[in-house]
Amino acid sequence: MSVSNPSKEPIRIGIDIGGTFTDVLLLDSTGKRWHVKVRSTPHDSSQGVINGLHKVLDLAHIQPEKVHYLLHGTTVATNTVLQRKGAKIGLITTKGFEDILHIGRQQRTSLYDLFVKPVAPLIPRKHIVGVEERILADGTVHLPLTEKQAKKATQRLSQNVEAIAICLLFAYQNSKHEKELLTEFRKHHPQLPVTISSSILPEYREYERMSTTVLNAYVAPVLAKYLQHLDSALISMGLQTPMLIMQSHGGVLQSQLAREQAVRLLFSGLAGGSLGGRYTSQIMNLPNVITFDMGGTSTDVSLITNGQVRETSEGHIDGLSCRVPMVDVETVGAGGGSIAWIDEGNILRVGPHSAGANPGPAAYGSGGQDPTVTDANLLLGRLNPEYFLGGDIPLHSKLAKSAIKQLSRQLSLSTEECAFGIIRVVNANMERAIRIVSIQRGYDPRDFALIAFGGAGPMHGWALAKSLGIPRVIVPLAPGLHSALGLLTTNLRSDQSQTVLVSTESLNIKQLQDTYKKLENQLRKLLDTQGVPKQSIMISRLADLRYRGQAYEITIQGSGGRISKRWLNTLVADFHRQHKQQYGYATTSAPVTIVNLRVVASGPMPSLKPAEAFQKQSKLPEPKMQRKVYYEEVGKFIETPIFERTSLGLGSKVNGPAIIEQVDSTTIVHPNTRAVVRLGGNLVLEAIT
Repeated sequence: MSVSNPSKEPIRIGIDIGGTFTDVLLLDSTGKRWHVKVRSTPHDSSQGVINGLHKVLDLAHIQPEKVHYLLHGTTVATNTVLQRKGAKIGLITTKGFEDILHIGRQQRTSLYDLFVKPVAPLIPRKHIVGVEERILADGTVHLPLTEKQAKKATQRLSQNVEAIAICLLFAYQNSKHEKELLTEFRKHHPQLPVTISSSILPEYREYERMSTTVLNAYVAPVLAKYLQHLDSALISMGLQTPMLIMQSHGGVLQSQLAREQAVRLLFSGLAGGSLGGRYTSQIMNLPNVITFDMGGTSTDVSLITNGQVRETSEGHIDGLSCRVPMVDVETVGAGGGSIAWIDEGNILRVGPHSAGANPGPAAYGSGGQDPTVTDANLLLGRLNPEYFLGGDIPLHSKLAKSAIKQLSRQLSLSTEECAFGIIRVVNANMERAIRIVSIQRGYDPRDFALIAFGGAGPMHGWALAKSLGIPRVIVPLAPGLHSALGLLTTNLRSDQSQTVLVSTESLNIKQLQDTYKKLENQLRKLLDTQGVPKQSIMISRLADLRYRGQAYEITIQGSGGRISKRWLNTLVADFHRQHKQQYGYATTSAPVTIVNLRVVASGPMPSLKPAEAFQKQSKLPEPKMQRKVYYEEVGKFIETPIFERTSLGLGSKVNGPAIIEQVDSTTIVHPNTRAVVRLGGNLVLEAIT
């Protein structure tokens, strides 16, 4: 497949799987959009994808073979780890280092809990084998790996496991022994998937490298089975384009490569929302925004500064270290399906447990008994019981009230007071996440706009913004499908890294050039196999820097052009500035160490055509109905006009209190607040002054 345009405006589909709904968005050759939401199918995620594809293609009257791009963000890898349903794996490491995974970093997840249990490794100790070999820190072979040792290790593990991870000491400097073990497995056990650390993460820090390698081996067989099954189903449908899978850092790669690099998909489901937020910020000409994606199960929050999505390589999943590039997202268990409950101290809590897609909130009428955030919003008049998802899922107010009433009795509150208490608690949980990505990163949220999306985001966005002093909230045109839209704005991307651990004072510029060139050539070959024209490949250089003696580093974007002493000085100066931004100080006289070199290579996809032009509207249409809605500002229910969002044109102004409904979401316009339709059909909420 080539990323060059098969037509002037290709037809593309974005698929985003959430905990409750699977979103499918189709853009045709004219830029027109069709979107559907279908129930997620946790027992088999591919079934929800196929259901959504059939529905959206029928809606758009487009034949499957006409689709040029199919992009998919998946939570299969994530759920595999969280549910501990991965492959039965074995690990080969250097003799004497077999206990690294069990020792870990000795970091206490709960400082004052005397009985906290460490996270169990994914591999039992009996499936970890040490081999006699030793490569030194400079890459020199001190003790060669013998053929006898290689055979002994492969024979011991091959009969008891479904996949193999290989992580030898200092393999990031010299991968010779890891490749010899890989060759041994391929010769005698070609059916076993094997992951070597020098291919997945050629960086220092033994525990993080081993944990990441093991995660890849653990997830890869499950992900490969899912993608193979889905690819077959897509072919049966008549789709002829290769499926592109979203990676944790927001780039995509072909399905076949994704099966081999499964660890890079662990946070795939989170990246689409951040990319959608970036797209909206570009339309609105807002370089600094906070993305707020509240769905049915969780809320994802990220920061965009100077038009760039912030990334990190220090991720964790269920207590396990995962050191691959990923969008810097803070996730909390707060969504429409989050369950409200009372703890031992008789305090109201919300989440992280969720009613999910099945049975869902009590209001769904599918057997759910526990009170949820959706039930509370319905009881407070914020949701239209006849228009949830355009009426596809009617909500039952009596069931919602019954569920919350049981909780309210325990708290000695009225049903309405309890419902609003649920809203306040879940808002506090989400506000904490916003503070983490902004204030704790050295940024003032008052300097940002909040982009609220997801099915529930526009209902809660303004209350959070007001609490944090954020001046405006942007609600995208299709907030419930915004993560799926984000998938359609990305590029093909691959990245590579290499540990160097050298002081900038003694750095050899030629060695720096050679290392970058080696990494760039590797990535150019990889993108070439995916059909990216050589002249279209874009290269970015980055480096991880720290002051001498520090334990952790900051990733700095390198400038373009020739690598020289001047290039290096600019990199160091940028490091000092970023360190001051993040930690409040910079020691410009202190020696600086370059820890890792990084290269990102991307192949551009066709740019996304803006949404259909909106006609300017001078007169506000009549509300379609009225209903009583509870507002915190006045502490009571107010008769509120309800507007259909599709009836609002460019420039339309809706003064609060008001509700703006659409098929995929509901926006609350609070008292003393105004909503205005701006560029691209985006709603802008601001205080009336």
